[in-house]
Amino acid sequence: MKDGIYHVRFSSNMQGVGEGIAVFKGDGVNGGDSGYTYSGSKQSDDAGFAARLTIKRWDPSSESVFGGLDQFELEFRGDTTASGFSAKDSIVGRPEATIAVEGRYLAPAV
Repeated sequence: MKDGIYHVRFSSNMQGVGEGIAVFKGDGVNGGDSGYTYSGSKQSDDAGFAARLTIKRWDPSSESVFGGLDQFELEFRGDTTASGFSAKDSIVGRPEATIAVEGRYLAPAV
């Protein structure tokens, strides 16, 4: 996966949808949206990439795509595309809470 700044759109199986910005640089991932921050790590291989992110609420009035959780961890696998990436998986420890993420490359991360 190419290092850079990505616009991300995500949807959960709990009918939640959202969007934000994620910065992939080296093995790190950071970003956020109007109510949550994202931070974690990724590993790339020939089959795509894997990431584990901690999602933390910074705006008490916001709800995540999974409802009013203050903090949770996501683990997902993804594939790169011509313009970004596509990934899916679930909340760690809650396989029934799934998420799909589409990322569109915007600019290099410096």
